[in-house]
Amino acid sequence: MNISGFSQIVMMVANLLNPIAPQDYNEVEYRLNPDPDTVQTEIIQAAPATAPIQEKIAIAVMELDANGVTQAEAKALTDRLRIELFNASVFLVMERDKMNKILDEMEFQMSGCTSDECVVEVGRIVGVKKIIAGSVSKVGEIYSVSLRLIDVETSKIEATAIEDFEGTLGTVLTGAVPSVARQISGLEKPTYDVRGKKTAFKVNTQPWGASVFVDDLYYGIAPLEIEVIPDLTHKLTVIDENYEKWEQYYDIKKNQVLEINVALSKKPEAVAVKPAEKPKRQFNNGFKIRYVDFQITDDINRQIRMINEVMQEKSIFSRRAIGELSFGEIDRFAGIELYNMRQLGNAMGFDFGLGFYRSDFTQWIKNFDNTYSEPTLIFWMPTINLNLRIAPIRYPLFYPYLDIGLGYNVLIIDGVEDNKSMGSPIFQNWGLIYGVGVEIRPFKFIGISLEWDHRVLNYRLMNVDNQVTERFKNADVTEMDLSGKNIGLSINIYY
Repeated sequence: MNISGFSQIVMMVANLLNPIAPQDYNEVEYRLNPDPDTVQTEIIQAAPATAPIQEKIAIAVMELDANGVTQAEAKALTDRLRIELFNASVFLVMERDKMNKILDEMEFQMSGCTSDECVVEVGRIVGVKKIIAGSVSKVGEIYSVSLRLIDVETSKIEATAIEDFEGTLGTVLTGAVPSVARQISGLEKPTYDVRGKKTAFKVNTQPWGASVFVDDLYYGIAPLEIEVIPDLTHKLTVIDENYEKWEQYYDIKKNQVLEINVALSKKPEAVAVKPAEKPKRQFNNGFKIRYVDFQITDDINRQIRMINEVMQEKSIFSRRAIGELSFGEIDRFAGIELYNMRQLGNAMGFDFGLGFYRSDFTQWIKNFDNTYSEPTLIFWMPTINLNLRIAPIRYPLFYPYLDIGLGYNVLIIDGVEDNKSMGSPIFQNWGLIYGVGVEIRPFKFIGISLEWDHRVLNYRLMNVDNQVTERFKNADVTEMDLSGKNIGLSINIYY
């Protein structure tokens, strides 16, 4: 047996007595004694072989700045960026919630943090070595995503990445974001299958599931993409049975994918129309019929005596010679008022009405064809009155009130003999009215009032073109004061 064969036998025996696992040892060295009679075997155990493991660098990712897109869309792209950076297996990516929790505990305001100095400060607070910031922008139909990797310790930009995509926001999510994530990680950009460009509407609706029509042709349920003929105006219609119909016209160019987001308006709920209830009668407004007895008979008779004295020297009426005419005095001056009442509330109301008064009114009412063979002066007084009625206190069946108002009064003095008029001077007056009253109202629709008031009746002669008026002016009978009180009793009918 030669030495080579003997060595092989020795190795086999050694393996049987003390087996060595290949995964535990890298090298086994056998040394042979040159003495062929004595074989000495020495096993040298080497350390396990392991490849050096490179430690991942902790990074944080700032929210992408939104330019031409919404904050919600930028946030969604940022979340996808974190996932793509994690899948690249180059960085140890901090979770967004953990990052926000640390910033909240430090009471750090993230709003407006766009400068590199602010970004570095965020990295120092959350305790990472590097931080990624960037933006997503849209100009026309082009989306652009750009990133920069900043060293927190030195505040220097170590790497940048940018990717431009034409199309929709979905292509940015699935194409641009993975590309910039690999670029900023130092890896190669992913490759994409470049498809032919198309002209299409990409329709999203809120809520989802609405029916979509283009040029009145049904294409399906949103969200969906509809290829259309370019360089034409197309009508887009969205219908959902619970929402208002939406319709709009769009011009679309060749190779343009137009993303349209439609927010439908909910139809108003049908409201059961109740039959109109007949309004309840309030019994606040009404009519007033008032009989008034003026307590100015003595004042009128004083004026009659004064006229008789003047006629002893001057002729002021058209009949008889001077000194041959004398008028008798009256017994009473009274009349009727008709008012329209308007209640403004429980404590206030307005009365607007007309009045008609006459000397010896009751006798005249009883006998319309009464003849005047003797010389007589008949006093007529029509008026227009507006009163404010104030009732601060009300009781269940009656209430007291105050009256204040204004009246326009006309006084006509008609001289009559043998039922023939001798002329009529006319006086006028704007006078104040004030007084008090009380109404007894046993029913809602009817009441009885007793009133006392005072009227300012300073009459002045009107400038009427007739002989009697000129004679009164020449006799200096141009003023007549009949101011005084009166008492009225009225029936009030409400509706």
